[in-house]
Amino acid sequence: MASVVNLNRFTGDFLATGRFRGYNQSFGSVNMNQSTSNSIYNGMNLIVRRAFAHGFLLQGNYTWGKAISDTDQSAGTTNWQNAWDRKSERGRAGYDTPHRVVIVGVVDLPFFKDRGAMAAARFLFGGWQLSGFSILVSGEPLTVTHGAAFPTGDFNGDGTGGDRPDAPVASLQMSGWDRSQFMKGIFSVADFPRPASGTNGNLGRNTVRGPGFAQTDLQLAKVFKVSERFNAKLQLDAFNSLNRVNLNNPNLDLSSNNFGRSTTARVARLFQAGLRIGF
Repeated sequence: MASVVNLNRFTGDFLATGRFRGYNQSFGSVNMNQSTSNSIYNGMNLIVRRAFAHGFLLQGNYTWGKAISDTDQSAGTTNWQNAWDRKSERGRAGYDTPHRVVIVGVVDLPFFKDRGAMAAARFLFGGWQLSGFSILVSGEPLTVTHGAAFPTGDFNGDGTGGDRPDAPVASLQMSGWDRSQFMKGIFSVADFPRPASGTNGNLGRNTVRGPGFAQTDLQLAKVFKVSERFNAKLQLDAFNSLNRVNLNNPNLDLSSNNFGRSTTARVARLFQAGLRIGF
């Protein structure tokens, strides 16, 4: 895994003169493209599939996984707290997903399919197919940081912000909140001790678990055979059909007024209709 790290900085730089110097004062950032990072993934996948009578198919997938790395990139740059201490960055990868469940179902609706039905009713209402797709995913790993500059933030005084604070008390909840808790605020700034000036915070990377995601999409479709050469497929889709509120990740920047809160959500229920003509 490649990583781009600014190596022209050292812990405690600001404490001596109150300004950034770096190892080489002729430059600001000196970014080094390295291939020294690594990641580990362990997982298990379970698939259950059953075809029932009368055109009913059901399939379920469950994936358990655990991903560990020492790098999460933002805009192509690796934001290590200490450019010379990669070991302290080791933790859950940003893409770590402990649990993922996917359920797919397809059923041919039985209405107006028999020859005894009126031709017009069979043409309009027979032959419809209902399909659905549900996905449930664990929340993403998140990191508590402080985005302000030294001395308010940048705790280690190396001229690069985004430092982590010290770890909170062991009894502080770090995952498993419900929707209302995310909206009200899962943390307060006071929960995270400030490290001594010029030192690195000891809170690990990606130690918080964000809100999970769950969505069910439905589709109702039918192929109309106009003639032997022409057919038309009418498709009606409902995305997030149950209109579940899926919150975005909470703000975990200690310098923000919204620290600890989820203030936005993903797209609500959405309908779509389409007609495709084949010949």
